[in-house]
Amino acid sequence: MAEQLTVRVDQNSVGLLHREKAEFIFNYEALVFSDDFISLTMPVRAKGYVHSQLLPVFEMHLPEGYLLSLLKKQFSKLTETDDFGLLSLLASSIRGRVNYKGLTSTESTLALSDLLHSKQPELFNELVVRFALKSPLSGVQPKVLVQVENKATLKLDDYIVKSWGSDYPQLALNEFFCMTVVKEAGITVPEFYLSDDETLFVMKRFDITADGACLGFEDMCVLQAKQRDDKYTGSYEQVAKTIKLFTSPDLRRASLQQFFKMVVLNNVLQNGDAHLKNFGLIYEDVHSIRLAPAYDVVSTTAYIKNDIAALTLLGSKKWWKRDFLIRFGVETCDLTAKEARFLVEECQVALAKVHKKIQARLVLEKDGDKLNVLSHLATLMSLR
Repeated sequence: MAEQLTVRVDQNSVGLLHREKAEFIFNYEALVFSDDFISLTMPVRAKGYVHSQLLPVFEMHLPEGYLLSLLKKQFSKLTETDDFGLLSLLASSIRGRVNYKGLTSTESTLALSDLLHSKQPELFNELVVRFALKSPLSGVQPKVLVQVENKATLKLDDYIVKSWGSDYPQLALNEFFCMTVVKEAGITVPEFYLSDDETLFVMKRFDITADGACLGFEDMCVLQAKQRDDKYTGSYEQVAKTIKLFTSPDLRRASLQQFFKMVVLNNVLQNGDAHLKNFGLIYEDVHSIRLAPAYDVVSTTAYIKNDIAALTLLGSKKWWKRDFLIRFGVETCDLTAKEARFLVEECQVALAKVHKKIQARLVLEKDGDKLNVLSHLATLMSLR
């Protein structure tokens, strides 16, 4: 396994990442343009970046949970599967603004309809076999990155396909309705779908544009210089501070408003997995830095009855009510009390709309697991 990787921004080689004994070192090449930074936290400079662990911007692409265990099981006899080994293993498949020399394109005959309308009961397992090594995705949930052919443009689009383990029945249905609430509240979200058999949640990558251009994306672990194991440390106040620090001035206000609504809905829906890696910033360049679309919103208390918030808010990891959330909006997100109340009202309208859809569904539903998840969501939405 290579002990060094050539790092690129778009198609331009910008530096070398290598490991020396217990240190990870990244050095920019000479004459690299300042706009070709690999992270908002790592501007172009002559001095190298040295860390005792893999630098967060590189660690961001490493798998966790299901995918991690799968890759370790498959490759541990053949090569090292520590962080640098995994990055080297996945490097050729990482597609994004930051990528690695030797990127290989993958031909695929899949269409979106193959994912949404398939009658194959083992479809997800087949996707795992086919795409696991091409899925540089964080998060513990079973998921793969699938390239499908866009019939209109004949280009390949990237979709994240999620299933669930035995501990989290009907997680796809859970995420679909939670994300629907987020969308109805006027928060920017990626394109997403639920398969006909409701076993798969399918979401289009939001950091690749329709014409194939790759946008910069960095999650809050990267922006706060934290490792992925620290994703549950910190506060939503610190996330807001990071948004203020890095977003472009003309996009800051809208980003804070969107973040505030995301915090409100994560509280109502009791999403105990709204950690640092589930918020991020996206940009074309340094003049367009803004909050990324919302993603990975689920109600974790549907499975962990007494689950708590992922990060602290107002000094505590608990589910806050309306008045306290408005206080957070005023004190932290630079909103007036009137603005905060208006944004909360938008969230409540969205919750009421989706609650009505779930209630209609409950009348007809016979499956026990689906009834449990839908009833739980309906209860939370009725307590808004």
